[in-house]
Amino acid sequence: MMRFLAPVLALISGGLLALGYPRWNVEELVWLWTFPLMVALWWLPVKEPRRRFRRGFGLGYLAGIAFFGTNLSWISEVTGVGVVIFPFYLGLYFAVWGGIAATAGRPRDTKLYVPTGEEPRRFTLVGASGHALRCAFLNAAAWVGLEWLRGWMLTGFGWNGLGVAFHDNLNLIQIADIVGVTGLAFLPMFAGCVLLTTVRRFQLEIRHQQLRPHLDFGIALAMVSGTFLYGLGHTLKPVPEGTDLKCVMVQLALPQEDKWDPNKALGIVQEFERFTTAYVESTKPDLVLWPESSLPTPLFADPGNAVFLNRILSKGDFTLMLGTNDFDMEKGTAYNAAALMTGSFDSPELQLYNKIHLVPFGEFVPFRKTLPFLDTWLKRLIPGDFNRGESTEPLQFPGKPLKVVPLICFEDTVGRLARKFIRPEAQFLVNFTNDGWFGRSAAAEQHMANARFRCVELRRPMARACNTGVTCLIDDRGRVTAALSDPDGGYFVKGALASTMRVPSDPPMTFYARFGDFFTLILSICALVLIVLHRRSPSL
Repeated sequence: MMRFLAPVLALISGGLLALGYPRWNVEELVWLWTFPLMVALWWLPVKEPRRRFRRGFGLGYLAGIAFFGTNLSWISEVTGVGVVIFPFYLGLYFAVWGGIAATAGRPRDTKLYVPTGEEPRRFTLVGASGHALRCAFLNAAAWVGLEWLRGWMLTGFGWNGLGVAFHDNLNLIQIADIVGVTGLAFLPMFAGCVLLTTVRRFQLEIRHQQLRPHLDFGIALAMVSGTFLYGLGHTLKPVPEGTDLKCVMVQLALPQEDKWDPNKALGIVQEFERFTTAYVESTKPDLVLWPESSLPTPLFADPGNAVFLNRILSKGDFTLMLGTNDFDMEKGTAYNAAALMTGSFDSPELQLYNKIHLVPFGEFVPFRKTLPFLDTWLKRLIPGDFNRGESTEPLQFPGKPLKVVPLICFEDTVGRLARKFIRPEAQFLVNFTNDGWFGRSAAAEQHMANARFRCVELRRPMARACNTGVTCLIDDRGRVTAALSDPDGGYFVKGALASTMRVPSDPPMTFYARFGDFFTLILSICALVLIVLHRRSPSL
C-alpha cells in the first residue's frame, strides 16, 4: 500500500486543483491543493535518496496529467487525440516543478527543528523559519517561472494559470497590474508551502515539548494581507471619469455544423440584421459588436457583404465592429481579422486588424513546410494556414477620442500581446471569439475567467462578443458588469446584450503594461540561482 500511496496523493492534488476553476470554482482549494503532493515529495520514505528528482518528476507528472486531463476535458469536443496529447505535454511543467520541489525545494526536518543546545554557531531561533522561507520561496518562484514558460513555449498555452482560479476574488487579483496573472501564482504557492511546513514544525516541536517562533508564517500572512489590502484600495475607488459608451453585442449561439453550412448563410446574416436593427432602433448604441468570423463569407471576397453591411449601417449613427475572414487570392494570404466601420462599408474610416497570435493546429500547422507528412496528414482538417498579423497599433474609434484594442479568440488570454497595444490614452479592449467549438462545456467560462485579467493588468475595460460563449462587459477592475444569459444563468443563449461601458478618460500606464512579466523574470532568475547553489552544496 505504501508503494501506491505517493501516486495516489499526486493524482488527488491534480484533481483538487482542477476543482478550483470553472465550472466548480472552489477557490479555497488553490491554497491547499499541493498538500497531498508535497507530503508525498517531502515526507514519505524514499528507498534511494539519490533518485529524489526522478521520483519528484514522476509524481509531479501524475499531478499535472490529472489536472489538465480534467481541466481541459472540453478539448474532446474538437479532437479525441488532443484530449490525450495536451495533458501529457502540459503535465511536463508540473513534472519539472515536482523534481525541483523534491530536491532543492524540500524542507528538512533536521533544519525545521534543532534541539536547544545543538544549534550550529550560525543557527538562531529564526533559523528554522529561514529554512522554511527559503524552501517556500524557491518552490513558488520555480512554479511562476515554469508557468511563464508554458505560456511562451511553442507559441504558448498559459490557459488557467494558478492565479486565474482567483478570478472571482476581486480584492486578491488587483495586484496583477504589477505582477501579471503569472506573478499572482506566487502567492498561493508560497503561502501553501509555508502553511504545510508550519504544520510540520508544530509536530516536531510538540514531540520535543518546545515551541519556537514562526516568523515564516507571519511573513506569509503579511503577504496575503498586503495583497488583499492593495486590492481593496482599488476596488473601493469611485468609478473613474470617462466616456460612457453604449454597446450592443449580438450572440447567435450557432452550432458549429450550422456556422459554415452554405445553405444556412442567408439565415445567419438575416439574424444579425434582425437583432442589430431592433437594438439600434431601441437603444441608439454607439457601438455594435458581432463575434469572430461572423460573416459566412470572406469580407472582401463576396460583393454581397458590401450591400448587406451598407444596409445595416444605414439603420442609424453607430459604429459596427465584427470578426471576419480576409482572403487575398492574388497575394495568397488569409487572415483571421476584425473590421471597424461607420457610415458605410466603402468609407475611408474602415479599419482592419489581423490576428497575431494564431492557434496551433487550429489556424496553422507548425512545421508544415519542413515536415511534409504533417501537411499530408492534416490537409483535410486544415487545408491552409492563416497568416499572422503584424500591427499592434490600436484602432481609432470614429467620432470619439477613444482607441480600440482588438483581440481575437484566445488573444485575450495572452497578456504579453495585449500590453503591446496599450498607450497613455483612453482605450478599451474588444474580444471577438467563438467558443462554440467546445459545445456546452466549461471552456467558455474558463475563457472569460482568463480574459478578466487583461482588464486588471492593463486597467482598461473590455467588451466581449461571442458566437457562443460569455458575451459580456468587464470593467477596469475585472468586474463583470453585464453578461448575456438565460433566466437560469446559462450563457449558451441566442440574443443581444445592450449595456453601457465606462471608458476611463485618463487610464494609468500600469507597471505590467510598461514592463510586462518583469516580476516573473526576477523570480525565475532567483529560482535558478537557488537551484544552482543547491547543486553545488546539497546540504543547504
